[in-house]
Amino acid sequence: EERRAATLALAEALLAAGQHDEALAELKPLAADPDARLLQAHVFAAAGRWAEALPLYRDLAPDAARLGEAEALQALGQTARAIDVLEPFVRAHPGSVPARLRLAALLIETRKLKPVRELLAATKPTTPGDMKWRRYIEARMLLAEGQSAPALAAFTELTRDREHLTEHLLAAATLGSAEARIALAGYDEADKELETFLWRYPESPWLELVFRRLDQIYAAQKNPAEGELQKWTLKPPARRTALARYYLAKLQIRGMKWEKATITLDLFVPNHPSHPLLPAVHLMRSDLALQRRDFPAAERALEAAQRAAKTDEVRAEIELRTGLVHYQQGKHLLAAQLFRSAAQRDPRLRERATFDAALAALGQRNFDGFLEDYRELTTHFPDSPLRSELILEQGLTQARAGDPRAADTLQLFGLHFPTHARLAEARLALAELAFAAGDHDATNRYLRIASPASVASSAAAADLHAEYLAIFVEDAKQPRDEEAVIQIARAFIARQPQSPLLSEVRMKLGQIYFRRDDFANAETQFATLAREAPQSDYAETALYLAGESAMKQINPGSVDRALGLFDEVSKRRGALELHARQQQAIVQSRLGKEEQAITLYDIILAATPAPEPELRFAAMCGKGDNLLALGQKDPAKTGAALGVFDQLATAPGVTAVWRNQALYKKAKALEQLARNAEALTAYYDVLAKSAADDREYFWYYKAGFDAARIFEAQEQWKSALAIYEKMAAAEGPRSAEARARVKHLRLEKFIWE
Repeated sequence: EERRAATLALAEALLAAGQHDEALAELKPLAADPDARLLQAHVFAAAGRWAEALPLYRDLAPDAARLGEAEALQALGQTARAIDVLEPFVRAHPGSVPARLRLAALLIETRKLKPVRELLAATKPTTPGDMKWRRYIEARMLLAEGQSAPALAAFTELTRDREHLTEHLLAAATLGSAEARIALAGYDEADKELETFLWRYPESPWLELVFRRLDQIYAAQKNPAEGELQKWTLKPPARRTALARYYLAKLQIRGMKWEKATITLDLFVPNHPSHPLLPAVHLMRSDLALQRRDFPAAERALEAAQRAAKTDEVRAEIELRTGLVHYQQGKHLLAAQLFRSAAQRDPRLRERATFDAALAALGQRNFDGFLEDYRELTTHFPDSPLRSELILEQGLTQARAGDPRAADTLQLFGLHFPTHARLAEARLALAELAFAAGDHDATNRYLRIASPASVASSAAAADLHAEYLAIFVEDAKQPRDEEAVIQIARAFIARQPQSPLLSEVRMKLGQIYFRRDDFANAETQFATLAREAPQSDYAETALYLAGESAMKQINPGSVDRALGLFDEVSKRRGALELHARQQQAIVQSRLGKEEQAITLYDIILAATPAPEPELRFAAMCGKGDNLLALGQKDPAKTGAALGVFDQLATAPGVTAVWRNQALYKKAKALEQLARNAEALTAYYDVLAKSAADDREYFWYYKAGFDAARIFEAQEQWKSALAIYEKMAAAEGPRSAEARARVKHLRLEKFIWE
């Protein structure tokens, strides 16, 4: 017993000293001892080995194990499961302040603010550590309520004072700061916070969580840099090196840098042969192989992933992915076996895997095996919409195979699912079966009630529709893998050049490229759609989007192409005619051709019927901008600009954004005419008309700072201070800047009354 106590004490000392491997070695002889197992779980957690800590916590009874289990689940990205663990614990231990605070911190991540408020109201922390957790949760509440600036200040204060700040809370507050910066300045300003953390705390147990969020931020940026990740792959410690290499590969795959990603992943495998991310690395290698249609390489990568897998959940996902690779190659028997194994191994995949197994059985023409899988799906998921899909696929497969049961199956489908989206396919198949049987009356009857777009051979219609649906199913996934959507859409275009669905697919592909800022490819898809199907419902929109794509490119000829495309839209006299004129005016303005831009804006404003308010306000503002630009050489044009801005500011139904913008630009025009007193009046109008219930911050702050600038130039310090203080009190995105200016001005000019 003394040796046991000494061993536990030594292990605790080693844990406190950060010597995790040594602590685990000391505990090994006490593998069956509950106290030793709990301490072992704590060591794994401190080392960031959460996947190993979780099963230990889960199997132990002490209260500390429940808190540890919840922390492990959160670190592994399973917040909902962590809440499921803590909620009953808190009900059973209402006096446990740490548990209540951890539960509140988890709930706020799921945006459940009401129970968080209730928990905080009933929780009275007494220790310094618990008080800091409460301040963190209060900062997260501020962030959730849209008060990003004060939330950022609170997070910064927490991370600045390390006393009583646990590693968990340090990481949480850092992540909170990043979220606040996203809200205040966008994703491009949020990465530095997390990068700094990863430089300063390379051994943090929460390293994986911070890397995961940093990767999400990189994914949201337009042009994320690889620099920091590249540096970390070359610097110890090994744990950060491995994570950096993994997320570098993900970044490269998103950027379609296939060769670089392959090299990065190939380096991961020998350098980190036992890393928990190794199965995910092999899955990424499999995806890269599939991207180049190298099925043998994809299979080898999946086999390696299976060898590296540690849990049934991961093994099931790998089996499902391997089955899909076999299915794509027509190896239906192998695919069905893998799908069934995945369904048995992981309940979360059972519905999808059982459905896939049934499809694979149909691919073998194994109708008995199909029936077993269908019964399995019905037993466990009686309300699954996939059941109807399987009946239809069974009928279509029977029809292709000449099975006499096909007609009965397809009629059963129509009887039980009369509103199904694929009902036309069933009726077309019935029409073909009737034709083959010589029943022409039945053939005509089925063709009349089938969708005209589906009049094709039944096999071709089914295959085409499946490929078409795959694009939109993939696009609807969360998180969306846009590269996968692009590959499927491009494959559809290559295989189905005459499809009636081609316009929809090109439109979707163009939209994805546009969303990814790949404007050259976006323009190609939109323009091709308009040329291939000029009478399509999508043609006008495609031409317009092609013009927008051309506008956004920085290369010779793109501006001329944009003007030409918008002109084509205008000549169609469709719903986008005036919007195309607006885009032409914007292009002309950028080219310095203000007179041509004004002419186009006048066409919009004189149109009958009148354009919708938003377009009319935009046209008025654009016309005023161009007159103001001409006014730099001709003051009379500036006077005309003043009239346009006045007209916009007082237009019926004008929104706060357009009104304030018009007043601000009116003030700039007056400044251009050296009429500063009148300019100040216009700036004051913006400040005065922006009531709390109609607050528009962008032009509000621009007007305020410009008005204060004029007063400062005139050395009217008190007037400038009054404006800065008004803006500071508004509690908007630039309030802090205004407060800083107040402080600076008072110190500099000795104004204290």
